[in-house]
Amino acid sequence: MNAPDLLHLLRSGDIEPLHAQLSDLQAQFEAGKLHERDLLRAFHPFQTSDLTLSDGFQKWTEKRPGTYAPHVALAGWFLGRGWEARGGQKSNRVSDQGWRSLDHFLTQADGCARHAATLTDNPLAAWHVIGLVSNTRGCQLSLHDVQTQHYPDWFTRGVADKPGSFVLRRVMLLHLRTEWGGSEEHMLTFVRQQQDAGLLGQTDMQRLWAEFHSCVAHHAQHFSQDHALAVERARIAAELDPLQSEQLLISLTGANASPFERLDALRRYLSAAQQENSVPSSNFGWAVLNAEDWIRPELPRITALLDRAAQDGDADSAVLLGHMQLIHPAWGTQSARAVLEIARDQGHTAAAETLAYLSEHTSAPVEQRREDILKAADLLSGEMSWHVYQQFPEFQRQFNLEPRQRFKYLHRAADGGENDARFELAQQLRAGNVELGEDGLLRPVDTQPLQASLDYAKHLLERAASTDHAPSSKALKAARERDWQAETARRVKLRAVQTGPVKPGEPAGERQARVPWWLIAVLIVGALRACAHFTDAPPTSEVDPFRLLEERAELSQQQDLIQQVADGKLKAVLEGDQVKFVPVDPRDH
Repeated sequence: MNAPDLLHLLRSGDIEPLHAQLSDLQAQFEAGKLHERDLLRAFHPFQTSDLTLSDGFQKWTEKRPGTYAPHVALAGWFLGRGWEARGGQKSNRVSDQGWRSLDHFLTQADGCARHAATLTDNPLAAWHVIGLVSNTRGCQLSLHDVQTQHYPDWFTRGVADKPGSFVLRRVMLLHLRTEWGGSEEHMLTFVRQQQDAGLLGQTDMQRLWAEFHSCVAHHAQHFSQDHALAVERARIAAELDPLQSEQLLISLTGANASPFERLDALRRYLSAAQQENSVPSSNFGWAVLNAEDWIRPELPRITALLDRAAQDGDADSAVLLGHMQLIHPAWGTQSARAVLEIARDQGHTAAAETLAYLSEHTSAPVEQRREDILKAADLLSGEMSWHVYQQFPEFQRQFNLEPRQRFKYLHRAADGGENDARFELAQQLRAGNVELGEDGLLRPVDTQPLQASLDYAKHLLERAASTDHAPSSKALKAARERDWQAETARRVKLRAVQTGPVKPGEPAGERQARVPWWLIAVLIVGALRACAHFTDAPPTSEVDPFRLLEERAELSQQQDLIQQVADGKLKAVLEGDQVKFVPVDPRDH
C-alpha cells in the first residue's frame, strides 16, 4: 500500500489491514528480507501535521496496545505536529506559540518512540524518530565527543541493531551540522570514522560523502555567504549522488549562475527525484521561485513532482504550487486550490495562509476572502489572526462571532509572531485595558496594569524589536524602569483602536488628525519606490523564499502608514533631508 492508502485506513479507522501491513513489513525487515529504505518509507507518511488522524491513532493504540507499529507511527505524527508548529522561519523568528508547541510535541514524540523501542527486536524506525527529535533540538556533542565516539543512545543502539544502517548515519551527520551546533570538523571526523569502520557498502559510503559536501554547501550559502564555496561543494555532492543536484541548483541560484547551468542541475535533480520517489525541500522551492522563463521547459515535470508529493500528503509541495501561482502567474501552472484545501483541512497553517493569499490575488468575493482568512487564523496563523482583529466588525457580522473573541485573535496574532500585534497587545496591557488570565485568555479590564501584564508586554516588545520592528524598539527606548513595575508604572494612554479602514465618505473632522499634503507626497514617493523595487528586483537575487509576497504586502502597508499618521498613531520627524515616522508617545499628550 502507498502513503495515501495507509493514511486513508488510519483516517477511516480501518485499523486491522493497516496494522497487518506495517507489522508484516517490520517482520520482513527483522528477518533480513526488507531494505531499511523500504521500511522507513512505509512509516514516513505518519510524520505529518494532519489533524484528521488523531481519532485513528486513538483507536489504533486502543485496539493494539503494547505493539510496535502504532507507537512508531504515533511518534512520527507527534514529530510532524512539532515541525508544523515551529514553521520554516529562522529560529529568531519562531513565535512563542511555535516554541511552546514544538517542545511539547518533541517531548511526546521522544517518549512514544522510546516506548516503541522496547516492543520489538530491531526498532530502527523508532531510533530514526528519536534521532530526528534530537536533530530538531540541536547538537549537544562537542568535537571531543565525536572524536572519542561518545554518541547518543539512539545512534549507538540503533547501529548495534543494524550495523549497516545508512539512514541512522545520515541522521547523525545532519545532527553535526554547523548551523545546529556542530561544525564541519565534527562532520568530517564522523564520516571518516564510518569509512574506516567499513560497515557501509561502497554506494552508501559515497552517498554519505555526498551528504557531507551538501551540508557544507548549504552552510556556505545560507550562513557564510560564500557562494563560490557553496557551488564548489555542491558540484562534488552532485557528482557523488545525483539526488544532490537539488543542492547544486540551490547553490547556483544563490550565486546567480547562468540559466544554462541552473537548468542542467534542475534536470539532473528531476530525473533523480523521479527515480528515487523523492520529495523536494523548501530550498528547492526557493530556487524555483527565483527562476525566470528559462525554467518553462521543465515546468510540467516540476508541477508533476509537486503534485505527486502533495497527493501523497506533503503539504509543503502544495504550498509551493500555490506560491508559483502567486509569484509567477505568467507561467500558467495548474491551480493549487484543491490540494491546498486538503492540506488546510488537515491542519497545515501555511497552506491555509496561501489560500488566503490566492483569494486576494484572484479577487474572490469578499465573503470568500474573509472565510479563508478566518480558517487560517483558527489554525494559529499570526498574520491572519491580526487581519481578523483589525477588521473584527466585518468578521463578527459574517461569522456571528462573540465580541470578546476580538481579544482572542489579538492574543493569537501576538503569540503567533505578528509584530504589529505584539506591539498592539503590549500597549493594551500597559494601558490596563486587558489582562491575561490564568486560563491563557485575554479579558477586557479598566485598571492599573498587573505586574504579569507588564512583564508580558515587555517580552512582546523585546521579541518584536529583535526582528527589527521599529515601533517596538522605540517603545522600549522610551520606557523607563519604573514603567515596568506595577507599583510605579503609569497607564499608557491609547487612542481608540481602528477596527477597519476609514471609509471614503467619513467626514474629515471625525479623524484624529489631518495629513499634510507634503507628507502624502513623501508616502507616495515611497510607494512608487517600493513598486519599482518589486518590478525591477532580479528574481535570482538571494532572498527569503517568499520575498516577493512580502514585498507585495509592503505596498499595502504604504496606505496603512498614511492612515496611522491620520489617526495620530505615528508622527513625522525630519532628520536631515529625510522624513522618518515614529510612534506617538502617549506621554506627550
